[in-house]
This record gives sequence, C-alpha cells and structure tokens, in this order.
Amino acid sequence: MISLRGVSKSYRSLLGGEVLAVSDVTLDVAPGEVVGIAGPNGAGKTTIIAMLLGFLRPSSGTIAIGGLGPRAYVERYGIAYLPELMALQKTWKADHALRRLATLDGVPADRVDADVARVIDALEIGEHRGKRIKALSKGNFQRLGLAQALLRDHDVMIFDEPTHGLDPVWTQRFRTVVAGLRRPGRAIIISSHNLDELERVSDRVAIIDHGRLQKVVSMRDTTVQGPRAYRVRVA
Repeated sequence: MISLRGVSKSYRSLLGGEVLAVSDVTLDVAPGEVVGIAGPNGAGKTTIIAMLLGFLRPSSGTIAIGGLGPRAYVERYGIAYLPELMALQKTWKADHALRRLATLDGVPADRVDADVARVIDALEIGEHRGKRIKALSKGNFQRLGLAQALLRDHDVMIFDEPTHGLDPVWTQRFRTVVAGLRRPGRAIIISSHNLDELERVSDRVAIIDHGRLQKVVSMRDTTVQGPRAYRVRVA
C-alpha cells in the first residue's frame, strides 16, 4: 500500500552546504500492517513523514501510496495524521477545535457533531470539551490530537510521537487504540524514539539513524507479547 524506493532528501544549509536528512530509504507497508519507525531525535523520521504526507518532495527516489504520489493520494483520499507538535488557536474550546478540524478533513456537515462526540468519547475527554486549548494539560492536549486523527475512517494513518506527554495509563491505552484501528485494508505508521513502545504495537519496526534505514525488525520473531491490562489492588 505504501512504497518507498531509494528515497533521499537533502537541504541547503544557511551557509550553502548540503545537508542530507534522509538517504536511500527503501521500505514497504502492506495493507493491514502496523509499521513503527524508530530512531533518535534528528534521525530523519519526521522528514520521511513529511514526504509521505506530500509536504516535501524527495530529492531522489520515489514514494507511492495506493499507486499514487503522496500529494495526489492525500487530495483524493486523505490521511489521518497526528503531528509531533500540534498547533491550534489557544482560545478555541476543545470541542470547537474538533468541529473545525472535522470540517477541514471533509466530514459531511450532517456528521460533524456525531463524529466529534464519537472521538471525544473514545479518548475520554468529555469533561474537557468546554475548556479552551490553553487550559488543557499536555496529556489532554495530546489526547485531543489523537481524537482529531480519528475523525474520519482513513485507510492510511500516520502518528508522529503519539504517546508524547501521555501519562502511563494513557500510554498503555494507546496500545488498545491501535489494536482497535487494525483492519485488513488499513496501513498504520507510528514514528517514535521509544523502541520499547513500538515493539508492543507494531508488526515490524524500521530503525532509522543518520537518515539511513539501518534494519527492519519483525516483531513476530521476538518474544514481545501483545497489549496487557493490569489491575493493582492496594490495601
């Protein structure tokens, strides 16, 4: 469903030199698969995502999503996307922001209220829906970001550092969210510097360092178990 072939991306620095952010990356993501992209800060993960979303064009190599170029695919079908740092008007209320984002994402007008209510319920932010963005904690703002990514039923979903700012309970709950999003025709990409977390939600993990694909690890070949729920009883 998603194919990268020999993809590289370079920039011109302020001094006129060339900075190679991504170098010769080849990777496939099949329908029904969850693929993690792991690597330290500055490894090139966000640049890869920007190219998948059509924000940037590769300097060399090709990217195809469903047989189309990224920009053409996004314009025709859309992609669910959670950025690492989401920017919203601080004076908007949470539910108002979701309604605006639903409209921008192409949710039909007669479905906006129902779909906003659905994602608010799924992410359990009902008590915060009337709060202004500036009044939300970091974790609740991140849950708002997750909610907006789930407003439409997209076949491609990309999450960039999705558990950033979440408390331990919601970090674990995110695994349940991903499990619920799995379906045969959907491809999910999750970018994170937290390899341990990716091991728990992904089928494969692509490890990126200094812009290069170092290794692709299949989680089916490891001893990592699926999501677990724990109950702690305190006396």
